[in-house]
Amino acid sequence: MGRRIYFKTFGCRTNQYDTEFLKGQLRRAGYEITEDPEEAEVVVVNSCAVTHKAERESRREVRRHLKRGKEVVYTGCAAKLNPYDLAHFTGAIEDVLQYFGVKEISSIDGFTRARGILKVQEGCDFVCSYCVIRFARGKSRSFPLERILSDAERLSEITKEITLTGIQIGDWGKEWGMDLADLLSILTERFPDVRFRISSISPVHITEKLLAVMVERENVCPHLHVSVQSGSDRILKAMARPYTRRFYEDRLNLVYSFNPEMAVGTDVIVGFPGETEEDFDETLSLIRGYPFAYVHAFEYSPRPGTPAYGLKEVHSAVKKERMRRIQALITEKRREYRRRFVGRVLNVYVEKREGDLLYGTSENYLKVAFPGEEDLVGQILPVRVVEDRDTGVLIGEAVGLRV
Repeated sequence: MGRRIYFKTFGCRTNQYDTEFLKGQLRRAGYEITEDPEEAEVVVVNSCAVTHKAERESRREVRRHLKRGKEVVYTGCAAKLNPYDLAHFTGAIEDVLQYFGVKEISSIDGFTRARGILKVQEGCDFVCSYCVIRFARGKSRSFPLERILSDAERLSEITKEITLTGIQIGDWGKEWGMDLADLLSILTERFPDVRFRISSISPVHITEKLLAVMVERENVCPHLHVSVQSGSDRILKAMARPYTRRFYEDRLNLVYSFNPEMAVGTDVIVGFPGETEEDFDETLSLIRGYPFAYVHAFEYSPRPGTPAYGLKEVHSAVKKERMRRIQALITEKRREYRRRFVGRVLNVYVEKREGDLLYGTSENYLKVAFPGEEDLVGQILPVRVVEDRDTGVLIGEAVGLRV
């Protein structure tokens, strides 16, 4: 067995996939993957550059392992944009494989997390004024269908839920006159015993064709993450987002017309340069106006090299006060959505057991805990929700299961 390698991953699902991809290639090349950093001889830090905080935490992780005498490899978005000289090696995923002497690439061969992630697309052609990811990931490009099916085949052997991911997933297939709805149709038909979930998608890529597949196929989760970033047209224009508020709302209404109980999540940036109280109120009104299952809110983080970098920022105290207000609204919206399902039966993918309780995720992205035995981990079970204790995890009981 070759040297032992430990991975630390920051950021999005795409980064999580990249880590699992690297693990698979290195295992096949004879390296040992460990989940204990103390056992490792080499540490691979897969970094994130979405915010200054994420990049700072990624670099801190490098220094932490260097102090322990480990060989450290630094990769991911932050590494590509800002190579870190302290690391023994800095480079993109492909460079890391070369560093370890891996020449032949094969399908992903496993996944550490209970729910699998399948990367189908890379890069982004949008030019949002605050974002550096397009610089790190390059132009939008689709993974070939053959590779996706090969990865899905392997993942289907180890998990019953797979999330499709990419930087701009709605772009998939444009090179060949296909689209995400086509891919979803192929995957759900080829792997009927696996349920599929779509990760973050732009509102411009939500179509009637895609929604029809999501509703017609029983093994597609009724869940979409549709980032808005702001409810103000003035701020959306300054962000160079490729839609208006009205367009975003039209897409939401289309989603709910296909399935009124679709779990829809979104992202919001608070305190973008120039955001006034009126702009922020428009964001709050948008969130209030729809039954969002969840909302992720982030303070604006200036990223060097972007058009927004250097613009006069909203005062830090104002951003924090706005964050407090929106977080209170987010808590309220999450509670409202959860409680709609008390007394209902949800199909829960069981991810782990702690104490006497099994914990999992429902098709509409709710966290559910219920009594059960260890051998049920990895199964999809019908669970009746009996209580919401306001912890973020619903309490349920498996239907037809004796405990």
